[in-house]
Formats: sequence, structure tokens, C-alpha cells
Amino acid sequence: MTTEKSINQEKQQKINRTLVLRLVRQEKLASRAEIAKLSGLQRATITNIVKELIELGIVVEDGLLSGDKGRRSIGIRINGEKFCVAGVMVTREYFGVSLIGLSGEIRETRYFKMEETDSVSESIRRITTEIHGMIEAHKQEFQTLAVGVAVPGPYKMDGDEVVFVTNLVGWDGSPISSLLQADFNIPVYIENDANAGAFAQLWNYEKSLSRKDMAYIVAGQGIGCGIISNGMLLKGALGIAGEIGHTTIDYCGPRCECGNYGCLEMYCSLLVFKKNIRTRLAKGEESCVREEYEKKGFLTQSMLKNAMEKGDSLVQEEFNKMCEYLAVGIINVINQLNPELVIIGDSLAEIGGEYMLTKIKRKIQERVRPIIWDNLQIELNEIPENPILVGAAAIAAQRVFENPAEFIK
Repeated sequence: MTTEKSINQEKQQKINRTLVLRLVRQEKLASRAEIAKLSGLQRATITNIVKELIELGIVVEDGLLSGDKGRRSIGIRINGEKFCVAGVMVTREYFGVSLIGLSGEIRETRYFKMEETDSVSESIRRITTEIHGMIEAHKQEFQTLAVGVAVPGPYKMDGDEVVFVTNLVGWDGSPISSLLQADFNIPVYIENDANAGAFAQLWNYEKSLSRKDMAYIVAGQGIGCGIISNGMLLKGALGIAGEIGHTTIDYCGPRCECGNYGCLEMYCSLLVFKKNIRTRLAKGEESCVREEYEKKGFLTQSMLKNAMEKGDSLVQEEFNKMCEYLAVGIINVINQLNPELVIIGDSLAEIGGEYMLTKIKRKIQERVRPIIWDNLQIELNEIPENPILVGAAAIAAQRVFENPAEFIK
């Protein structure tokens, strides 16, 4: 009985500690009284938690704030200068590495090309080398406490495996966490890229999103959906919910690598967009991207964005198809989950911007019931940094917030 009671106390302490750190990070600078008011916890509880966090160095006292009855209170803030986490995102074409302070400031970000000829173990070796290099370069400035990694495709957490990834040979079934953790003496956490992107929205805009049902649509090299329900990530029984890229939009369509037929991702993604343009260029059709494409031998996101801004007819026609298919996928999400907010991010959203948003909103309004449309917001991602990379780091930071004493040596 005592054991069960102590376990429950430890669990409650962990919840309270995480809540306090979240509120301090969210407010940027807050007094103990403000934290007590926002959290609903007793002042004595706040005093004890803050004392513990100051001793660990994860929060610091900083400045004076106006308090009740004209009294001045000491402000508390996250010690983002002393501690940080590493965020990593893996895509089919490149991987990114970032160091982010616990209060959210980006210290450094770098991107590296994924080599098609590399095996999974070789890719992991390159990724770990770059993470170690970045951590080592900044070790005199701050301590890196954990690493968060966002991977494309569904990730089965309890089995430590990427279930499947289209267009990324050899990664299916790979024990990514074990392979990465073997090279680190700090914890490594893995998450699906769409979930990481959704968590970044929650992390950055917690005040406005904490009670919302939201769908974050990743429209990039693949198509995915991170789901926030009542302020929490919704992952499903195996942790692989939200795979809208592998929902059927044409039941007579071609077979996908996942085993299904007519998957959304076979009709809509950055890879499909580029492939369709290359096919038309090979047939001799004209486009403003031709000269640069023939010089480089490949299409870049900036080339396509510039072509869209110039109103290039070939690129715009193909982009319109992407918008049509993506709208159908989002409509399915809306009808299944009834979110009040849909945020669209990643490469296609960056290429199309407001043009894409207008097209998609128009199609959705045509096809969903008025009561749903009237209670729905559809927006583009507004996080200036890559939200998947930010989300990967934020997931690691969240683990630190749950029990900082385990991370700070």
C-alpha cells in the first residue's frame, strides 16, 4: 500500500513539475504567484517546485514583476542559455540537425543530403556524426540534455521500428531508436514527422491550442497528419495514427509500396509534383523552369516556388492537381475527426502559400456540410523555422520537463 501511495505521489509530483515548467516557458517570465494562479496549485507547492528547479539550474530568477497590491515579485524563467536539446528530422532527400534552447531559441541548424547509396546504418552513422559535431562545438556554451528525432512514415514505438516508408529504401522495420541510442550517452526519442509537426504547433502556441482539436497536415515528400485532441497528441493503438497519405482516393488505382491501392500519396506529394513536371518537360512542353532544370539536372523547391509566383502555366497546372488531391485527403480527415483547426505545412505549402490555401479552402467548403465549415479554421503553418525539426526538439524538451533531475548531471 505504501509503495502504491509513493508511486502515486511521484506521478503527481511529475505532473505538477511538468505543468510549472510548461507555464514558465509559455509565459517567458512569471512570478511564483502568477504560476500558482495559472496552474491552480497551492502557493506552497509552487514554492517547493520552483526551489527544486532553481537548484537544478533549469529555471532562474530574473527581474522584478508587478504583483498584487503594488508589490513587486521576482520573475522566474527557463534557463535557455544553460540547457538545450537536439532536434533531428529525417526526410527522403535530406536530414536536418538543430540545437534548441529549452526556452525555444534556435542555437544552430544545419541540413545535409541523404545519399541514396547509403544503407540505413551508414545514414545513421552520418546523422550521429553531425549531431555529435554540433553538440561538441557548443559544449562550452550549454549542456545538451536529450535528442528528439522525427522520421518519415509511421513509427511503432513499443517495437522500435519504422513500419514503412515509401521512397526510402531499407528503412522499413529498422530499429532506429536502438541504432541511434547506441551512439549517445543522453536519451534519444523518436517520433513520426507529422506528430512532431503537430507537437511543434502545440509547443509554440500552447495558450491558443491547449484545448483545441487540431489536424496538422504534412504536405511534403510524403503526406501525413498529426492529430491533437484536447491538447494531446493522438497516436492510436500502435502509435501510427494519422497516415492519411495511405488512405485510398482511387480504389481502382495503382498498387502503393504500402500494399494498398490508389493511396493519396501516389497522386499528391512534392515527389509526385516534381515527377509530373519532369515528364512534361521531357515531352518538350515549355516552362520557365526548363533552363535551370536542364543546367542542374533536377528541380528544386525554390525553382518551383518562383515559377508559381511568376504564374508559369505548366507548373501551376500541376500544382492545381496537388491542391485538388490534398483537399480530398483533408476532407476525409475533417469528416472523420471533426477538428476545429487544420494547419497545412511542409514543402507544398511553402511553394504554394496563399494560392494553395485559397484553392483548398474553396474545395473543402464545396464538399463539407455548412455546420462543419462554419466551425472550422484552415491555416498555413506560421512557425518560421521548420516545424518538424522544432517539434522533434520539443518532444525531447517535454521529456526533460517531466523529470529534469534525470537529465541534469
